[in-house]
Amino acid sequence: MKNQSKPLGKYWSGQQFVGLSVFDSKGNDCGKIQSICVDPKTFSISGVMTKQRLSTEYFISATYFEILTESSLRLNSIPIKPHDKIIDVDGKSVGKVIKINLNSETNKIESLEIKSRFKSKIIPSDRIVGIGDKITIKD
Repeated sequence: MKNQSKPLGKYWSGQQFVGLSVFDSKGNDCGKIQSICVDPKTFSISGVMTKQRLSTEYFISATYFEILTESSLRLNSIPIKPHDKIIDVDGKSVGKVIKINLNSETNKIESLEIKSRFKSKIIPSDRIVGIGDKITIKD
């Protein structure tokens, strides 16, 4: 991933964000920006909707943003995405993320809806102990 440092100009329109690649803190591709989300009270960017290939769109809060160049958005950590694998603290597979439930006021994760074989269940955010290639939860 190249880090270009061309000046971005004083103002950006929403269309300039659409299509930019998103990379996590390890340089992994998280998809492309589909749209920006603006807080209606402060008129500031609260986050972006991102989509990776055939997966569903998901929200990335502005608190994850590290640096924006004219070709990409780099994040300061690894976000939770739909279809991420979930394991328990013993390394046993639990399922995959099918939905991320956010608090509408803070944009923080409240819970994850996961699918394990033929059933789905809700995992509260306080059970998440690690995020990386896989998401680790405690029982």
